[in-house]
Amino acid sequence: MGIRRSRTASRRTLQGQHDAGAYRSLGDTDINGLVPLEGGYQVKGLRLTELYSSIQGEGPRMGAVTSFVRFGGCNMRCAGWPCDTPHAILPEIWKHDPIVPPDYIVKKIRDLPGKNVCITGGEPTLQPLEDLEKLGTQLLLEDYTVDVFSNGSLKPFPLWMLMEPSVCIIMDWKLAGSGENQTGMEVRIQNARALTSKDALKFVIVDDMDFESAMFIWKSLGELKCSIWAGVAWGRYSEADLIERIKAARVPWRMNIQLHKFIYPGVDKGI
Repeated sequence: MGIRRSRTASRRTLQGQHDAGAYRSLGDTDINGLVPLEGGYQVKGLRLTELYSSIQGEGPRMGAVTSFVRFGGCNMRCAGWPCDTPHAILPEIWKHDPIVPPDYIVKKIRDLPGKNVCITGGEPTLQPLEDLEKLGTQLLLEDYTVDVFSNGSLKPFPLWMLMEPSVCIIMDWKLAGSGENQTGMEVRIQNARALTSKDALKFVIVDDMDFESAMFIWKSLGELKCSIWAGVAWGRYSEADLIERIKAARVPWRMNIQLHKFIYPGVDKGI
């Protein structure tokens, strides 16, 4: 698929009208990161929580120097374990983060090392889809590769994510141990089956029951084209135990170890 002009319909205010207001940061937001205005919602721009350079610690491009673009807002809370990015999950933390246009982010990325960009959150597909596509398209035009980390539960992945060979979707399938295993199930199934060989489906394991659930889900989804990864919830299950379970089950899964947490232990942001 070549880069083309977006045909994605822009999001609208509650009154059905496009909001053409300026990009800005306001404190009063709803749980999904939208800014309520008189007569509707501001929907223009991307809520930028973090932008920094590090190495990719997960998925197929593990080890690559990467610019991380973290957006605020998430439709899940994962009560089964402490989220490692609460500053992008909890509205009371990210509600004052700036709302910026895509070209602002691209300009910042140009000053950072490396040619891989990770779009993450929170849940990045909560952001206005037109602006998210503009960001992704501009990065691709400038020869960046793009990783998109998503739980895949909100809406079908857009074509620019699915069809562009330089975009790798890493879909995090939530299991029972997260407390979010039933959220958006129909959409998650659709998205998992749409992934291709460039993409990845990731399971985070809390205990033996989660591992068995991951096995059942993987088999139930049928013959997937993407690679399958499994990792542990920190402090809840050991990497050694998970590796032994994968070996014993004789499944073609890869180990996801969150390399950045080993390199920068105890650091919560900017890694």
